[in-house]
Amino acid sequence: MKRLGAAAVILGLAAYAVAFYATPLPSVQGNGGQPLLRAELLAQLLLWPNETLFPNWFGTPGEFSLLDRLPVLLVAGAIVAWAFLLGWLLMVLCRANRGLGRLELAVFSTAVGLNALSTWVLLLGLFGVMQRLWMFAVPALMTLVLASYLWRNDRRRCRERPPCRSEHHKGPRDAAERHGTPRRAFPTDASSAAASALSRHWLWLAAPFVLAILLAAMLPPLDFDVREYHLQAPKEFFEQGQITFLPHNVYANMPLGTEMLSLLAMVVSGDWWLGALAGKTVIAVFTLLCGAGLWAAGRRLFSPIAGVVAALAYLSVPWVASIASAGLVEGASACYLFLAVYAVLLHREQGTPSLMLAGYLAGGAVSTKYPALLSVLLPLAAAVLFGQQKFLRTWRLRACGMFLLAAMVGCGLWFAKNWVLTGNPTYPLLYNVLDGRTWNAEKDRQWNAVHRPHDFSAATLGKDLGRIALTSEWLSPLVVPLAVLAFLARRVHRRSIVWPLLGYVAFVLAVWWLLTHRIDRFWIPVLPVLALLAGAGACWSSERWWRGVLAALLLAAAVANFPVAAAGQGNAWFVGLQRLRHEPGWIDPWHEYFNTHASGGRVLVVGDAAVFDLRPPVLYNTCFDDCIFEQIVKGRTIAEIRAELAARRIAYVYVDWGEIARYRRSYGFTAFVQPEIFDRLVTEGLLEPLPPIEDHPGRGYRVKP
Repeated sequence: MKRLGAAAVILGLAAYAVAFYATPLPSVQGNGGQPLLRAELLAQLLLWPNETLFPNWFGTPGEFSLLDRLPVLLVAGAIVAWAFLLGWLLMVLCRANRGLGRLELAVFSTAVGLNALSTWVLLLGLFGVMQRLWMFAVPALMTLVLASYLWRNDRRRCRERPPCRSEHHKGPRDAAERHGTPRRAFPTDASSAAASALSRHWLWLAAPFVLAILLAAMLPPLDFDVREYHLQAPKEFFEQGQITFLPHNVYANMPLGTEMLSLLAMVVSGDWWLGALAGKTVIAVFTLLCGAGLWAAGRRLFSPIAGVVAALAYLSVPWVASIASAGLVEGASACYLFLAVYAVLLHREQGTPSLMLAGYLAGGAVSTKYPALLSVLLPLAAAVLFGQQKFLRTWRLRACGMFLLAAMVGCGLWFAKNWVLTGNPTYPLLYNVLDGRTWNAEKDRQWNAVHRPHDFSAATLGKDLGRIALTSEWLSPLVVPLAVLAFLARRVHRRSIVWPLLGYVAFVLAVWWLLTHRIDRFWIPVLPVLALLAGAGACWSSERWWRGVLAALLLAAAVANFPVAAAGQGNAWFVGLQRLRHEPGWIDPWHEYFNTHASGGRVLVVGDAAVFDLRPPVLYNTCFDDCIFEQIVKGRTIAEIRAELAARRIAYVYVDWGEIARYRRSYGFTAFVQPEIFDRLVTEGLLEPLPPIEDHPGRGYRVKP
């Protein structure tokens, strides 16, 4: 029977690998215009790196520039260091550090500190005092002094505490506990032998991915969402010196927990562009933090090898590297989600401190994105309330209340801010119930039409589940098959938590499929839980042959995934930052034109909402907000339009017809904006056309005096 089981596992892994690399990638096309198979793309990347990888890494012509990243690293490193000290201090004061190993304590402390810093920036920004550097310098110095004091006291108490037994009686487990590894981290049964073959030294396989994430994170942003609001919103808050309601950018009025860290970097550096790059780097740290958390959780809950495999499986997923380095916030959501889940599991052993920790981190997830209310806060609160039937109902209610209170501390200020500024704490959501400033029924219908799913057929469900398991671009061949093996590992330590973890994954995916517009990266936050299951699946056998197979799988996945994660325009790792700031492909040509030519007034942008790169003062709006151009022009005479443009100090107008066409095919855009309107304004002497840019659908105009 064992041989049959082993043969079935080998055949299953081989079948998945064949199906995985035989999957076409619609976004990557070959010479004939047909989508490339994963195997074909991998072959190109490995066999012809001079054509597929190196031109992106070094640029054309090539260069090697890293010293200009030093200011970015210094600002980002200072923020992360402060976050670690602040989080450690808070955990010690709340006694949430009890029972944690050094790695666990470092991971939880940094995550707690990052959310606490985010809340502090929001508070100062709402009161309009965030530009006063002493409001950050003094708390940072106090954090350092108090943390140093508590650490020295703790070290002194450890030295003065009499040992419970002589050193020569202490076994290897005691020695490991002194070095920060919890007792429960040690392998049992099937995982013991595997641990001897796959030690923590295999984590070096993650080093190329960590380096790739950090190098790409320090580059200027390319992603549309990042340039539209993830970095544009902090930029606007920095320039106006206060966090306010932005009627022209609906996304900037949602929870922006990670974006506050970019705002902090802008304030510390005194430069919105340098601060944005440092903020992107801090956001990337969340993914590395999650990988470290997986290592810690896997070895505590299952075995040391489970921790190694879980961390490697997660960090080597090309999607993870891409999202982390692009400045998108799903990596931060994933980190908060996973650490909150881990803290709930620890709550069963550690008690109240871990419960408060879980609630605060769940609040951190909500402060990053609204969907975490349903995918993180609700299920974890239910787990706290119903997960331990042995306790009295009164105790469980109290525990759930404490969890929710900690969550409110972690994210409540965002809802209070929206309540005060818009009248709707969940703006722009729940409009039918709570209303909201500048929002109306028409905008709500437009929003729901594109942010809610409409096809609930069995065929669509099967297709979407297939995307998650196999066909979604930039997945890894490692996570899904090893996660399936978790249910075959009958002798693995703590197998009882495998099914609850699977149930949680299923719940998050159900929320994604039933309530969102099913973008692939929106389910990425639950990927760390799948990676933890993959770590458990790695322990399904203790046989020598399996240890060899597992080692080969890890090595092959790292070799195959790295070139995929390192490909693409966004990985210009060694190209100078100032060159990229002006390089075609990294900045819209019209944006570069206005950066170098516009002076003495604002640029009114129509259609284009990704305006982060524009240095002159800019007026713009997203497709869901009132069109500023329409407000100025519609129903007015030329004299009235001229007066309104002068009142708003608008010197240039830029309309991006390509973006408007894209919006009209997808999200919707006002029908008022048409070429005939601009032709009339030119004919009547209000606008003067600027020389067109070849092969660009946009048009620029100068406002005649």
